[in-house]
Amino acid sequence: MRQTTSKRSFAISRSSSFVSSCIAATAVLAGCAVQLAPLYDKALVDGLTSSNAETLELIASASGGTSKDTFASREPRYSRIIGRYDALTLQAAARPAPSNNVGESVRRIVAARRTGGDAPAVPSTTAIDRIAKTVSQMRDTDRKQGLTPLEVTALRDQALIFMDQALTYEAALER
Repeated sequence: MRQTTSKRSFAISRSSSFVSSCIAATAVLAGCAVQLAPLYDKALVDGLTSSNAETLELIASASGGTSKDTFASREPRYSRIIGRYDALTLQAAARPAPSNNVGESVRRIVAARRTGGDAPAVPSTTAIDRIAKTVSQMRDTDRKQGLTPLEVTALRDQALIFMDQALTYEAALER
């Protein structure tokens, strides 16, 4: 009987030690956070917000259509807006990436399911770049032939999609 009690004590002791180890490991892991995205950058969000407003003002001013004859008066605004978005793209892309393999694994999975290339390292970087390309397309069309109200609406809608993606992603980083 003593031997059975001794074995039972050892089993309880071992089980208790295992439970204690699990609790300790859980407590340690609960305090750890895996960073999956870059850190929030208030300057980037502020730049996006002001560039967004300036872009929408330009688009609103052209909403009735434009003439290539009056393009020269809008060209400086186009240049300023495109330059700001290019700078914001660089600023977003230059942030340090998290140092873990989770992000790389996610990018590989997304890239495997996408057609047309790799997944972007930071979604807002691609969205900001596409805003610049949309405004560049608007500028080039305006310079060449002017813009119809329908073209302005289509370009506005395209820019709004990318603006929403960039602003939503960057705002979500503020946690």
